Amino acid sequence: MDIATDIRERQARVRAAMRDRGLRSLVVWFSGQHFMLRMNQLMYLTDFKALGPAALLFSLDEPAALIVSPEWDLPRAREAVGVGDTLACDRESLAATVGSMARELPGPVGLSGRDGMTIVNARQFMAAIGDPPAAADDLIVSLAGARTPVELERVEKAATIADAGFAALCEAARVGLREYELAAEIEAAMQALGSDDNYGLVGAGPHNQAIRAPSDRRLEAGDVIIGEITPCYRGYFAQLCRTLVLGDATAAQNEKYALLMDAQRAGLAAATPGRSSSDIAHAVNGVIGAAGYGEYCRQPYMRTRGHGLGFGGVVPNDVTEDSSPVLEVGMTMIIHPNQYIPETGYMMLGDTVVIEANGPRRLTQTPRRLFTKGI
Repeated sequence: MDIATDIRERQARVRAAMRDRGLRSLVVWFSGQHFMLRMNQLMYLTDFKALGPAALLFSLDEPAALIVSPEWDLPRAREAVGVGDTLACDRESLAATVGSMARELPGPVGLSGRDGMTIVNARQFMAAIGDPPAAADDLIVSLAGARTPVELERVEKAATIADAGFAALCEAARVGLREYELAAEIEAAMQALGSDDNYGLVGAGPHNQAIRAPSDRRLEAGDVIIGEITPCYRGYFAQLCRTLVLGDATAAQNEKYALLMDAQRAGLAAATPGRSSSDIAHAVNGVIGAAGYGEYCRQPYMRTRGHGLGFGGVVPNDVTEDSSPVLEVGMTMIIHPNQYIPETGYMMLGDTVVIEANGPRRLTQTPRRLFTKGI
């Protein structure tokens, strides 16, 4: 299936959902920030990755209208898929312009993306539209849990790039290299393969407390290098989490990393269609808790055992013991039993998977083991 056909089918699903909610029009607001933890709903409906704040005016019977900023990005915006009219304005007047145009749409009108508006944007938009729109932040997200074949192809490519990013980490890591220099090597390798963004975190030390952004600290012998590598390919994310010891791993490090591998196997076994995403977290925490580290499976040591991935942070969202979304065929997500352990510090292990009829299929292919590099 080509992208134009895929976009038309996505738009048709959104229009059907609008009818079910009694909406005749929908304003889709985008903040200008495309990142891992929030879905870019505007791009989902247009395949256009805006550089600044933008909006899509979407109705049941008329072609969609796309309004973008900055103004000089208009030629690229005109290549958006499934859009009838495209215009641009400066970001200071965008919200008021969108509100004025939305005022002319057939009602009732819904608004999706309000949580991405600044206070100034929200005030300008509401003043211009007049009647407050209906809340519709969940409408598009609820339809985007499973990847279409076109989307899955992009996630698979992103996963391949993530594997290459970790390979670059292993190749470049050496005593004396600064953490940010190591991150730059990862970034360069992934951009060479087509990554247009990277939500990357890389840290190192003899006893890491958590994953973090790279600093100017120089790598030392015996460091445990942890990497959360999250490239974006044509709008779609994949993530890989791995650990590299710069030197020989200790017996404790090998033992505790084997525990993480057991926990991930349990989480993968629980990731089958029809089960709650919370089952994954219970399975992972069950293995780690049984080894005596139950208190470290909670805040402040651990936030989540995975999360939806692909087109931003989509269903099943964060994977915790309290999460409830039911897993469906076609969902993409990462399952990562990343864990702080007192004897070894924080270590990382995680893979992007797609949920299939018989269970999860790994999209990232880097071997699941504790990596070491001689010095």
